Amino acid sequence: YDAGNNLTALSHQANSNNWQQTISIHLNSNRGTENNNQNNFDTNGNLLHLDNIANLEWCYNNTLNKLTKADKPNTTQYYVYDYQGN
Repeated sequence: YDAGNNLTALSHQANSNNWQQTISIHLNSNRGTENNNQNNFDTNGNLLHLDNIANLEWCYNNTLNKLTKADKPNTTQYYVYDYQGN
């Protein structure tokens, strides 16, 4: 996390697969910005593509809706929240 409490890095450690991803934060907001020429974030700053995860999809209220792993394209994980967003 940076001084503004923004997430700036993700890492995953497992017996068979380790990876890290750096997230750049726009200087004038708390929104994620592109690290390269790919469009990795939507207009709300939600991450769309993550190493080893093919796609992240977000709900209208910026909660994670589903993800599809690159190594298992026929498997989708869905995320559900209660009325308070938990």
